[in-house]
Amino acid sequence: MILSNYAIKFRTAVFVFIFVLIIAGVHSYVTVPREGTPDITIPYVFLTALYEGTSPTEMEKLIAIPLEKKLNDVENIKEMRSVSSEGITFISIEFVAGEDIDMAKQRVKDKVDLARPDLPRDLDEPVVDAFNFSSDFPVYIFTLSGETQISRLKSLAEDLQDRIERLSGVRQAEISGILEREIRVEIDLPRMIAYDVPLSLVMGRIAQENRTVSAGNIEMEGQKIQVRIPGEFDLVADLRQILLVERDGQPVYLTDIAQVSDTFKDRDSISRVNGQPCVSLSIKKRSGVNAVGLIREVENILDRYSLPPGIHRTVVMDQSEYVASMIVELENNVLSGFVLVVVVLLIFLGVRNSFFVGLAIPLSMLIAFILIAARGQTLNFIVLFSLVLSVGMLVDNAIVIVENIYRNRTLGLSRIEAARRGAAEVAWPVITSTLTTLAAFAPLLFWPGIMGQFMGYLPRTLIVTLTASLFVAMVINPAICSVLINARPRDAKEKTHPFIRGYERVLRGALNHRGPILLLGFVFLFFTMALYGQFGNGVELFPDVEPRNATVSLTFPQGTAIERTDEVLREIEQKLLKYEDIEFFLTTVGSAGGMIGGSGSGGTHLGNIHVEFRDAADRKENSFVLVGKIRDDIGRVPDAELKVDREQEGPPTGAAVSIELFGDDFDTLEHFAGEITRAIETVPGLVDLQDDLDESLPEFQFRVDRHRAALLGLDTDTIGQFLRMAIYGLEVSKFRADEDEFDIRLRLPKEQRSSPDLLERVFIPVADGHSVPLSSLGEAVYTAGQGAIRRKDQKRMVTITGDNQDRGVDQILRDVQAEVSKVALPRGYGVAYTGENKDMQESGAFLSRAFAVAVGLILVILVIQFNSVVLPLIIMFSVILSMIGVLWGLLLTGMRFGIIMTGVGVISLAGIVVNNSIVLVDCTLQRRREGLSAIEAVVEAGKLRLRPVLLTATTTILGLIPMAVGLSIEVHSWPPRLVAGAESSAWWAPMAVAVIYGLTVATVLTLVLVPVMYSLADGFAEKMKRRFAPRDEMDEGSAR
Repeated sequence: MILSNYAIKFRTAVFVFIFVLIIAGVHSYVTVPREGTPDITIPYVFLTALYEGTSPTEMEKLIAIPLEKKLNDVENIKEMRSVSSEGITFISIEFVAGEDIDMAKQRVKDKVDLARPDLPRDLDEPVVDAFNFSSDFPVYIFTLSGETQISRLKSLAEDLQDRIERLSGVRQAEISGILEREIRVEIDLPRMIAYDVPLSLVMGRIAQENRTVSAGNIEMEGQKIQVRIPGEFDLVADLRQILLVERDGQPVYLTDIAQVSDTFKDRDSISRVNGQPCVSLSIKKRSGVNAVGLIREVENILDRYSLPPGIHRTVVMDQSEYVASMIVELENNVLSGFVLVVVVLLIFLGVRNSFFVGLAIPLSMLIAFILIAARGQTLNFIVLFSLVLSVGMLVDNAIVIVENIYRNRTLGLSRIEAARRGAAEVAWPVITSTLTTLAAFAPLLFWPGIMGQFMGYLPRTLIVTLTASLFVAMVINPAICSVLINARPRDAKEKTHPFIRGYERVLRGALNHRGPILLLGFVFLFFTMALYGQFGNGVELFPDVEPRNATVSLTFPQGTAIERTDEVLREIEQKLLKYEDIEFFLTTVGSAGGMIGGSGSGGTHLGNIHVEFRDAADRKENSFVLVGKIRDDIGRVPDAELKVDREQEGPPTGAAVSIELFGDDFDTLEHFAGEITRAIETVPGLVDLQDDLDESLPEFQFRVDRHRAALLGLDTDTIGQFLRMAIYGLEVSKFRADEDEFDIRLRLPKEQRSSPDLLERVFIPVADGHSVPLSSLGEAVYTAGQGAIRRKDQKRMVTITGDNQDRGVDQILRDVQAEVSKVALPRGYGVAYTGENKDMQESGAFLSRAFAVAVGLILVILVIQFNSVVLPLIIMFSVILSMIGVLWGLLLTGMRFGIIMTGVGVISLAGIVVNNSIVLVDCTLQRRREGLSAIEAVVEAGKLRLRPVLLTATTTILGLIPMAVGLSIEVHSWPPRLVAGAESSAWWAPMAVAVIYGLTVATVLTLVLVPVMYSLADGFAEKMKRRFAPRDEMDEGSAR
């Protein structure tokens, strides 16, 4: 092989290159940014429109529908959803995979601008934004709590916010749980009427007086001087002294008809940590910034900041701890796998040869770290697992190369000649086996969507490391062996190892009964498939990993006072205090999403408790058990929906069971949602069943008598604005203090706006200078109103969701679909199954195509290598054999077939298991060219390649053992110790189990069935040649 020959010739340069590689690789590993989850772009654009005080029905009519009509014209939209609740419409737009999210965001903004004439003219500009998994999710959250005023905590939080946001890696430090300042002007309606002051005049005077006007520049003595009229209020007292009108020669000031106060907005949220009032700071990093390093800088600021006595800081989320523990776990797995591999190499190859082979692992990984750093990629848990998966495979090429160089050295060749010849003899099989492995992973590079972005780091990392291992085997190993390898010449009379003699007897026995042996193999395959079909544990998208936290969500009917929601959450808090395995809990009243994980929907009827468990090593109970106990302990809450969710690992996915019910009429949707819920609530394993229907909010409608209003010089808009001012209030201007600005809000005092005879008491000025009661201008009607209105692709929708417990999602879903099919829906109404089921179908479909493409690529490579069609098919038979092992592995461990993890494991096996068959068949062909018969050729090839075949399989298996069983060596402490139950192992164990069991069975059966199939094919080919070909064209040495 030319490359190996050059490496041997210039071996001094190779040694220098190794030194440089070690320095650069270690530097890259130390400096590469670290984060927990991969930095992915979610193809969503979000639109938020606020129109406070407006009912959900009106939000849908006035805002959601006009916007959806315009947005429907945006290209490449996959799905559009909207939620219209009191005062807010939220629209989420999912784009097709691969869409440029910045361009998509701009197109959405353009459509919003086109829709502006169809929207209420006093609507604030809708906010359009995209979401970045890395920079929009907090990496660090802490709270400030203590026996003091919230305003004091707010002041401390703002001071810390300013200091933290100065760090270059911080994108935003967001404060939550605070009271917002407001300058409130409460109109005394009887006094305003008595002084005959129109509301419009009050609004206008406040806005006009609170202005700073620039009058331009004047020139004086050759110098430009700016002329400015400062008019903005410096003090709240200035606002009170605004002159409104003169009545009977006496000035009427704002303070004569209104109470002006510097206060806070009506409280619509409450936050507590472990039962104490708190404010929180959520720190978000810039994309690509090292999360661990940034959090260290933030903690340095916090450590230097002196908090007043009685004020406590509680860290409620620290991604650096998670990242650091995950990296330690995976480093332990890598090093544990490395130790196991080296031990096996020492046993089979001796100290010197095992050193040559073992170099492939660190050198390949160092090359990978250099390339990861060069690409600006982060070191996350997907990348680290990819390195764990590759540990055993990295030595495969080196084993074949070094073992063959060693064999040639025992034949009496010099070191240099043995290195040249040994590398050349197996170069093409090694290259081919590497290419087949890369071909298995290559289709995964084209995995679409969010899942593809998330899992795409796996094939990229594996392709880099395996290519690096080929470089090490073909360049570095021959160069080192040409200098250092040693071996005593083989004694011709040396006896064959008893294990090899035993294998020879088994193989010859199989070759003497080829038909029955092959039939037995197929019977075993079909028996395994039938057995798994009967006793398999179902299917899942991602494995159930023991959660580190849980969320208690509470939903009362809309309109429920915040005090009632808070009362129930306090009762739940008391129940949580008795659990020793809870580290802390964070309560948010007025939000479904809380502080952790972003913003949820808002409303005083919503509540959320984020429960953080102690570390797995410190917990007395499994956190799955804890979640179940918490769910049972809390029980049911009268007139409310309560849900206990455990943390979900991996990329964003839907609920385990999600049923979407579509139709036009909400009463009908509500009726059939109830029927479906009742039909499926007894399905075994289905828990936390609920729908997203909000209880109707009682609604007061004032229907204007347009004719009478017009006679008095009024219209619907004027009356509506006046009533809005009276009840909700109107923002008439801004009050600025330093760099902050606050609303100046005009409204009636609480005792006047909450009066049952509001319409009788509220008078509105009319054109002739008099005032009339609102009740004389229309009719008051009380209705049930409407809760939040959800739409999908411009259709109204209700979603019924549930979680799975102790059963696979596929099993539960089959039962659910059977029950739902019994519910007769009216014409125009239908259901769709989404959530995790939809994600499973999409991922399963892609992985099936990826497997087919991988098999096709491997076949093409093998056809080119062997110039044959029959031989590649024989080799690919080992892929089928590996499925026997995969299914038995799942049966014996009780694991479910993971669409993602097991699926990727099966695809990985397609590239791994063929390698042993390639080496075996290639050696057989060499023996045939030397003149041996087919039977003797396969026997000799089997004996000659038995050790490297077993070694490569064993090293791959042992490299994954720590991940499969959750047992590794803790190398970050001294002395090193065994650590059991690593949290990351539960996530990756299904893939590790698939590869371990599949490769074990495939290797054993390959050593017998592949030679059997080769001999059968060769015999059949010989018969065909003798029957159809002229005698002088017969070629006895091939099964081609």
